[in-house]
Amino acid sequence: MGSIPRLVGIVASTVGVLYICARRRVRPLSWFHVLTFLFVLWAAVSTLWSIDTEATRTRLLTYLQLTVLVWLIWEIAWSPQRTRALLGAYVLGVAVASVATIRDYLSGEHAAGYAGRFNALSINPNELGMTLAIGLPMAWYLSLSHPQRRVARLWQLYLPLAITAILLTASRGAFLTMLVALAIIPATQGRLRLRTKAALCVLAPASLVLAASFVPEATLERLQTTRADIESGYFGNRGFIWRAGLEVAREHPLVGLGAGTFGAAVEPTLGFQWSSHSVPLGILVEDGLVGLLVFLAIIGAAFTALRRAPRLPRRFGIVLLLALGVG
Repeated sequence: MGSIPRLVGIVASTVGVLYICARRRVRPLSWFHVLTFLFVLWAAVSTLWSIDTEATRTRLLTYLQLTVLVWLIWEIAWSPQRTRALLGAYVLGVAVASVATIRDYLSGEHAAGYAGRFNALSINPNELGMTLAIGLPMAWYLSLSHPQRRVARLWQLYLPLAITAILLTASRGAFLTMLVALAIIPATQGRLRLRTKAALCVLAPASLVLAASFVPEATLERLQTTRADIESGYFGNRGFIWRAGLEVAREHPLVGLGAGTFGAAVEPTLGFQWSSHSVPLGILVEDGLVGLLVFLAIIGAAFTALRRAPRLPRRFGIVLLLALGVG
């Protein structure tokens, strides 16, 4: 399945570049883009001292691809209409993944290596759950900003669909991200009419109850351990991983051990190349304090840009960034 998304990405990027060339002008870059380029440049420099140069080259290639994607979105989505079109494309894609996850559950196809958990297209359940959760504020924003009311309401159908699919993945991280993402609803209640608010008060808990009754009991029991795991510092082995990562960061605080090397860095302690399950910690270990400060500056630039946005896009952007931070 990996080659198909890659091919689609290459085709989409090529079309985007051709569009920009045909337009014969580019938009001025913001501080967000400048800092993003600096972060990628620092990751490239870290190849010089990387403990796993192959992993660093692979991570650098991923960073470069994402940077090109960020630039293309900046160039193409220059109006609210174009932004909604891109958000709509994302929501439609994750809606298909949600349906596929529910289909796997109905057909009894468990995720490989994850008993009692379900996923679409053999995607890692944790990654799938996060991807679906990020679509929740997007769908709600589209339902409030679309000029045609009947079409706008269709976007809200994604919410019960995605909530059910996220619960079926049994990903505790995605479950927490979902709760943060759903904060978009109370954050935008001022735009809803009284009749819509009343209907929402009935439909929201009804959707949760229906989704919970649809999900297997074993899956719900796993999700119910979230609070206890957080309090104990365990959280699905993450506590051990984070402690090992912090120990490495204390030994190499300034420049890290090279982009993409978190797994190699903690392997001597944990006996396996685990992923960080924490973006800030992963960056601290791999790129050091220098990389982490640049990354935090990128986040700060994003929040600063939102201050100048209209009320609805601003609240949507804040909730989306918070959901991404939790995920």
